[in-house]
Parts: sequence; structure tokens; C-alpha cells
Amino acid sequence: MNIAYWAAIVVGLAYGLLANREPSIPRAMVKTAPLVLLATAAWLASAPWLLVLAFALSAAGDLALAFRGEKFFLAGLSAFLAAHLAYARLFFLGQDPVWSSGLIFFAWAVIIFAIALGVFRRLRPRLGAMKWPVAAYTSVIAAMAVAALARGPDPVLLAGVALFMASDIALAFETFPPAEGGKPMKWRGWFIWYAYFIGQALIGAAYLLR
Repeated sequence: MNIAYWAAIVVGLAYGLLANREPSIPRAMVKTAPLVLLATAAWLASAPWLLVLAFALSAAGDLALAFRGEKFFLAGLSAFLAAHLAYARLFFLGQDPVWSSGLIFFAWAVIIFAIALGVFRRLRPRLGAMKWPVAAYTSVIAAMAVAALARGPDPVLLAGVALFMASDIALAFETFPPAEGGKPMKWRGWFIWYAYFIGQALIGAAYLLR
């Protein structure tokens, strides 16, 4: 039994109650703890080093995004971009060559990139100088999702990746609201957190609980 994994679940679920609180150092520490515990769980289980790295980078991203300001946002974006790259490489290494050359895989890959493109086009008028960083991030997370799909129809892993993407989409619309006079899209912090954390936990479960 991997105690660190289940400790991450408890702390992660509990943090959702604090997700809408004002930024503070104690809140940031609690927010960072679940992914630190998932990284520890992966390390203790001798999981692939890329999984440990992805969890650790995600923890760094959580710490940065626990505070407000452009420098914290860019630091968080960079950390999660690197985490998605680590995930993409990890998933790609485990691809099923028969499944990933099939028509069903190709169709879903097109759908994933179409969703990513649609989200970016919706956000683009609001991004300003952040247009290219967000474009790069959107492309990488779509590639990560396709790499996960290339492993085969694993419902636990794919559910985790889908929730991770949903959280990122929600956070993007929260971070870049419409221009003044538009109708902003409201996303509560608890939804963004739970979609993100449960997604990460399911990705961990796909490797650690089997």
C-alpha cells in the first residue's frame, strides 16, 4: 500500500475547501503538498522517472499559481508546460503501435486538436502579449492528450488526462476574461482544483495502483 498516494488524496480533497481563499503562504503550502506527495509516491513505487518529474513540476506550478501577479503566472505556466512535456514523453514511450495506427485513434486525435484550436481561437482576442505562450501551452497539452490516447483505450489514464485538460481550459477562461462590456465566464476555484487534482490522481493511479 502506497501511503504517500493516499495521503495525497486526503490533502488534495481537503484543499478544495480552501481553493477560493485569498493567497497566503500557508494556503500555498497546502496547495503544493498533494503533488509533492504524488511525486513521493511515484518515487517510492519505483515508477518511471518521467512520472516523478511530471508530478514534481506540477507541484512547482501549483506553488507559483498560488500567488497573483504576472511573474507568478509565467512561472506556473512554464512549470506546467514542462510537466506536460514530461507526461507526453512518458505516454509516448508506452504507445501501442497497433492501436495508434488505427482509424479510431486518428479520429480522436483530430478531435483533441480541434478542441485545443477552438479554445485558443476563443481566447486569442483576450491574450495580448500572452498569445504565443498560450499557443505553445495549448499545443503541448493537446499533444500530451494524444500521446496518452496512443497507449490504448485505458479509461483511468484517459479520464485523468481529460480532467486535467478541462481544468486548464476552465483556468484559461478565468484568467483571461472577455474585454470590458463582454460577458465573463465564471469558474469557481473549487471546480478548477478538483478537476485538476482528480485528473492528476487518476494519472497516478494508472501507474501506481496496478
